[in-house]
Amino acid sequence: MTVSEVIPIITSLSHTDKFRLMQVILTQLAKEDGIPLQAEPGNQQDPLFDIIGIAEGEDSDVARRHDAYLYGAS
Repeated sequence: MTVSEVIPIITSLSHTDKFRLMQVILTQLAKEDGIPLQAEPGNQQDPLFDIIGIAEGEDSDVARRHDAYLYGAS
């Protein structure tokens, strides 16, 4: 597959998937060049880490009224 074939596919990816792709490519390049990588932060050990930030749509009522639920503010 050539770069000209890959670019339209990359263009159609979500913002999150583009960042993920960049991480994979940079990791592969670093390994190929023998560049040591930093250890991954401990929070990536969390089984739910991959789903953080992928929800789409309107904020839930809890998100909008966070302070009201916690502190009784309106």
